[in-house]
Amino acid sequence: MNPELAKKHQPPPETFSYTIRDAILYALGIGAKATNLQWAYEADEEFHVFPTFVIAPALLSNSLGDWPGVKFDLTRILHGEQYIEIFEPLPLDGEVVSTVRIADIIDKGSGALILTDINISDKRSGKKLAYLQMATFQVGGGNFGGAKNSSAAINGVPPPQRSPDKTVEEKISKDQAALYRLGSRDMNPLHIDPMFAQMGGFKEPILHGMCSLGFSTRHVIESFAEGDARKLKALKARFTSPVSLGSTLVTEMWKENSRIHFQTKVKETGKTVINNAYVDLHGKNSKL
Repeated sequence: MNPELAKKHQPPPETFSYTIRDAILYALGIGAKATNLQWAYEADEEFHVFPTFVIAPALLSNSLGDWPGVKFDLTRILHGEQYIEIFEPLPLDGEVVSTVRIADIIDKGSGALILTDINISDKRSGKKLAYLQMATFQVGGGNFGGAKNSSAAINGVPPPQRSPDKTVEEKISKDQAALYRLGSRDMNPLHIDPMFAQMGGFKEPILHGMCSLGFSTRHVIESFAEGDARKLKALKARFTSPVSLGSTLVTEMWKENSRIHFQTKVKETGKTVINNAYVDLHGKNSKL
């Protein structure tokens, strides 16, 4: 890894096109039901794009495989952390433009944590829609003599030391990753190809981290924003353990003004799979 070389590289902007159908498919991929008309039915008065759909154009632009200064191995790459900030609701369809840069590469010894900053704007209006910071962990990429921390990193926040204000359980279908990969366009074979998953050290394909985060974010929106995902202002999460397909996700939530802290566990194993996570909502009138 060569952080200084990586930070100097500036690839050209990427244009991402999508339709209402893509937005609905993504919503179904994070567990939205047919009764969630605001995400599943284009003629509903409150229909809107679920904001974490911005991960789709972000992934398209975040091509680390041929990035100068980055040693990349797809079979040993993990999504470590994710930050999303929404400035404007996503258009129902159209084209968005993503610009990406590597903010830093942190030497974690056992691997390298690659911090990628992505800005997304509406191609038609030029309005800035979202900013994302993706922390990608390259297993085996550490010990290159780099810094152990970075001021560029957006850090998570531990939940309050009290019982959750709200807990939601939801079982994940064995087929969830097959559906999510279509809506998110995250076609990493780790999530569908058994042989590829075994190459990565897993017994079988696992759920996308952003799919489990999508489920948890939807739980927060349904619990504290009356099902209106347009109220989402920002989101931060750390992925701590893989999720097996067919697992039951348990999202524990704590309300503190307009910030909803949360963590997610797998019911069957008790393992925490998302922590130091929060959703910031617009305004202070989030529902308890």
